[in-house]
Amino acid sequence: MENYQTEEIRQTLQTARRNHTLVNVLQNSSSIFYTGTVVATDQVGVIITTYTETGLANGLVYLTYQDIFDVDFESDDLLRMEMRIRSAQQLHLLGTTPSTINLNDRVDLLTQVLGNAYVYQQALLLIKQDGQMLEGFVKQLTTDHLVVTSFDKFDNRRVHEVELTKAEVRSVEFLGAELQLLSQSKTQLFAPHQATVEVTGALPIFASLHRAAETGQRLIMVPKVNPDLFFIGQVKAVNAEALIMSVVDMNGQFGGYELIRLGEIQRLQLKCDYLRLINHLVSLNLAHGTYRQPLLNDDRSFDRSVDLVYTTLRQAVYFRRFVRFKTQKGKTYLGIPYQLQGGKVTFRYLDRDDPTRTKRKTLELSKIDELAFGYLDAELTQRRIRGEH
Repeated sequence: MENYQTEEIRQTLQTARRNHTLVNVLQNSSSIFYTGTVVATDQVGVIITTYTETGLANGLVYLTYQDIFDVDFESDDLLRMEMRIRSAQQLHLLGTTPSTINLNDRVDLLTQVLGNAYVYQQALLLIKQDGQMLEGFVKQLTTDHLVVTSFDKFDNRRVHEVELTKAEVRSVEFLGAELQLLSQSKTQLFAPHQATVEVTGALPIFASLHRAAETGQRLIMVPKVNPDLFFIGQVKAVNAEALIMSVVDMNGQFGGYELIRLGEIQRLQLKCDYLRLINHLVSLNLAHGTYRQPLLNDDRSFDRSVDLVYTTLRQAVYFRRFVRFKTQKGKTYLGIPYQLQGGKVTFRYLDRDDPTRTKRKTLELSKIDELAFGYLDAELTQRRIRGEH
């Protein structure tokens, strides 16, 4: 039965390749799925271009058939993704051109992927059959084995050499935006460990944010709710109640603005390995002209003397801009506010179960902990709702 399913998946992917069909590939052992087009197949696995939720090309992935649970080639989600890809191309967004790899029919796909990574010293994200994830560079490659020098972006002390067989490889991501930047960042990835400098407590946090606003120093802000979802950026405005940061994403690109109440900040990191790396990625993007998507404005100014929550929402009402709200209980809503009075804001937000519909919600301003705005997904969603692209 397993061989039959594998063969059926292989034939489905071959058909998708011939027809240039966009597909969703679902994995057996992970909730992660890949959206893209099939580049090549062989007897063991497949190479697929991948796209982000915003329709941007994001490198390629090699998957073994045994790791594939199902292939979706006809769904509402794929129709939406096709529209997003077309829209990204029409808007001339950065990263719309899919990565390519030169292949031949005489060598299996995995060997070619690993061989290219070895020759050109490209960073890979490799997952073994046991679920272990390795991010690193291929140091040695033989007929059946490879050695990977793995790194940890968050802790430079965690550098290891891992030997494994090709049969142990379940999937390999390569040539994505972040991975290409990491390929240019070996000096930072393998530099001596940078001791972490953290700030906690209301007064030290307040003082550090003011210094950062004056100096332009980039820092990491960790919220109390969902601390895994931290923010990296520069302080644009801070007062006794809240701050606004100009955020960068994991690719070192401008990621919009984040407003958070000071009481909801768990801690700040002023120095660490990951912050040093992100600063380097930002410098690479600035040098390459890839720091900011053309739709976005990374040069906004904010008045720290006003109520930042109220003023941000008032502007969103006036310009009918999408904002992501986050409440004290950690719930999030992406929507457009249209009424602001009596210490409350009313907005229409997208229904996660049916993105074509909106719902109405009213929140007390005092119950809003965070606001995110001016980032790519919000801008693209706003255009889609208005029918601009």
